[in-house]
Amino acid sequence: MAMDLTSARTLVSNQQLWPRVRDYLAAGNPMLDFTKPENRLALLDEATQRQIRLWLEALGQASEWATVIDGETVRRLRAEYPGIYPEVFRYLPYFAKYDLSQAGTQPELVKSLLKLKFPEAYTLCYS
Repeated sequence: MAMDLTSARTLVSNQQLWPRVRDYLAAGNPMLDFTKPENRLALLDEATQRQIRLWLEALGQASEWATVIDGETVRRLRAEYPGIYPEVFRYLPYFAKYDLSQAGTQPELVKSLLKLKFPEAYTLCYS
């Protein structure tokens, strides 16, 4: 990806973003257009990225999970999605306008999730 000089200067002068970009590139990762918020997700630590992925999965499966009453299945879901299941049900009204079966592919849904559950990631990606 070619970056113009103005974009490069803006990126380097961003005290919050540049150290993460520098570390990302130093690790041998490919250059991305970090002016796009969805690419900035790559700059988050692995634990945060994993939690975001789990939340997106949970939102996509919440309608199926709403009918689960089997104790063994509930325990399994709590173990696989700690801190997410059953909490995901409390957040469903915030995502009512989205097609949750396509949760990970909708940038506005991801933005809403970050705003609600991951404020630091939201600030990094959308400021």
